[in-house]
Amino acid sequence: MALNDSEKERVRYHLGYIEVQPAASIQLGIPRPIQTVFLVEQAMNNVIGAAEDRVRRILGVMDGIEDQLVDAQPRLAAEKLDELTIRKDETDALDREYVRWGSRLADILGVPIYPYSARYRNVMGSGAGSIPVRG
Repeated sequence: MALNDSEKERVRYHLGYIEVQPAASIQLGIPRPIQTVFLVEQAMNNVIGAAEDRVRRILGVMDGIEDQLVDAQPRLAAEKLDELTIRKDETDALDREYVRWGSRLADILGVPIYPYSARYRNVMGSGAGSIPVRG
């Protein structure tokens, strides 16, 4: 059984790809490079049957991490609750974990993470795959 349309949408979303028609891929008068979208579409159509369950499992993990990020929002205002001290870097740690699983998904599909995705840029530096440098 091949990946269905919903799973393909989740793959694009979790790898940071835009989900609009190509005509809408111009931002501030500058075309946004979407050549890699073709690679992702081809890869999703050619996933071998034995790997489909692994792709689905990773998508589930990434959905779960995103849910945890949403659930963490009310705790951002608190630093301590009675004897419990809230982890200050909870959302940063979840973001790093999300990137870890996104990288695994990209590796399985043999595609790059979308280089202009803010989600990955915040953790990986100026572009997906670049080495972050402290200023």
